[in-house]
Amino acid sequence: MVSWQEDISRWKEYYGFNRLEFTSGLVIALVIGFLFSFRDWGAESFSPITGVINLLLATAAALISIWFKLSCQKLYGLSEGYKVYFKPWWAGVGIAVVIAFITMGKVPLLILGTVSAVFMVRHRLGEFRYGYSHWNYCMIMYWGLMSHLIMAILFAIGLYFSPHNYFFNKGLIMNLIAGFCLMVPLPQMDGLGIWFGKSALYYIGWILLLLTSVLLLTKTAFGLLFCVIAGLIYATIYMLIGSEK
Repeated sequence: MVSWQEDISRWKEYYGFNRLEFTSGLVIALVIGFLFSFRDWGAESFSPITGVINLLLATAAALISIWFKLSCQKLYGLSEGYKVYFKPWWAGVGIAVVIAFITMGKVPLLILGTVSAVFMVRHRLGEFRYGYSHWNYCMIMYWGLMSHLIMAILFAIGLYFSPHNYFFNKGLIMNLIAGFCLMVPLPQMDGLGIWFGKSALYYIGWILLLLTSVLLLTKTAFGLLFCVIAGLIYATIYMLIGSEK
């Protein structure tokens, strides 16, 4: 791991989204927003105004979640000498749409795709064994899961203070479902990269995902507080173990 000054320098120079990533992320966010607001176009009768508002709120939650996930993966990748690019899985998006229509919106899925990591020769000089690292690639994927758990906790905090807020509620459910979809070991999803990089980390990811889901879905102060404290402890241990400075 390089110094934080070097990390900031790399982030300033290389962080960003190309046109394909921006466009595909926006389209996928809109699709996800539609899937998660599918059944929310009026409580008793069809209401286009209510439906459009809910669609926009769900799309905003999806867009923020996608941006945060990809940003975490890109920033970690740059710190290790890799440039990370988003690879949307359009067939998976189509599958999610079909399932949503078949189930009348009762089973919304969040299938984004995965990312690819491009080896940056100059920024890998001096790293252990210099070349491409399966462990680094595994951690890039793992940060995708961690980002969804972080966003789920943040949305849960908002929901705790505003229990009936549609935006926070959808954001919470959306990120938990995204975590489960991400961990499916398919070539087009991040879970397979975690599995091949470190199978033990794959199981740890599932444990964290299940524990966080159960605690947050109780929507109690204890569950939320436990997740926040556990997350801070986990982050502290991670920084202490991973830091060389």
